[in-house]
Amino acid sequence: MATRKFIAGAVCPECRQMDRIVLEDGDGQRRRRCVNCGHTDTMASGSAIEPTTRVTGRPLGEVPAASVRIVDPRRGDTRKPD
Repeated sequence: MATRKFIAGAVCPECRQMDRIVLEDGDGQRRRRCVNCGHTDTMASGSAIEPTTRVTGRPLGEVPAASVRIVDPRRGDTRKPD
């Protein structure tokens, strides 16, 4: 039995519809299928490289910590930060 997962934000290369791609794992193969137009694409299992994202793209501690000042717009707070 194949397991199926929808891929959020994926765009079908055939019909260009977003959020219609389902990833099916089974029979030793990994397959992408569009539920809108039926386009299929077979990938070798385990060969996909995880794309770099804003979460996985940089190591922790790379961005220095900074203080935050909360401003109440109703008070017209124009004080400079300490």
